[in-house]
Amino acid sequence: MSVLRGRPRDTALDTAIANATEAVLLSLGYSAVNIDRVAKLAGTTRAAVYRRAKTPGELVVALLVSRFGIDPAPDSGNLREDLRLIQELQRHFFVDPMVQAALAGVLNDVRDDGELGEVFYTRFMEPRRRSVAAMLARAADRGEIAPPSQPGVISDLLTGPLLLHAALPPTGPIDDTLVNATIEAALTACGAVDHTADRPAAKPSQRTRYKK
Repeated sequence: MSVLRGRPRDTALDTAIANATEAVLLSLGYSAVNIDRVAKLAGTTRAAVYRRAKTPGELVVALLVSRFGIDPAPDSGNLREDLRLIQELQRHFFVDPMVQAALAGVLNDVRDDGELGEVFYTRFMEPRRRSVAAMLARAADRGEIAPPSQPGVISDLLTGPLLLHAALPPTGPIDDTLVNATIEAALTACGAVDHTADRPAAKPSQRTRYKK
């Protein structure tokens, strides 16, 4: 006989807390996010919020998971297309107003608070890196690349340049040139097979062949 343990998770309350966190971020900024303010705006108790997040940083991490998920890598059947799709998602992520409002504060807190850094990595970054690793494994199964020994490096090549440009606007916008460069860097690091190289060279035309 099975025994139910604990009370079921209130997903409606999770949504209300995420919405309240986002509203505070957008209207007042990262420094204004705190347990009491979010609880009041969400129409719940401080204890209910605290059960889900013990710090403002954890509230924002939960919001990122809620809004952007932890399995972003697509499965189009082609590695280059997968990379293009995931980089478009990342472009939208880094220019999102909520992310823009939270980015500097989260990075600062993650640097100074090792526990928050662990929470941020475990709940948000690590699952997304696993998603990219699975995407690369599928490409290897299709014969597009060899099984990558360090898929995390590929994730860094995709995310790092976009993060730099988002965190330091004077470096320029996250434009097509930057996105395409990250895709090419990832393909090169993967040793992606260029099937165009297998095509036979075009034969010269009669006019070209006999032109003096």
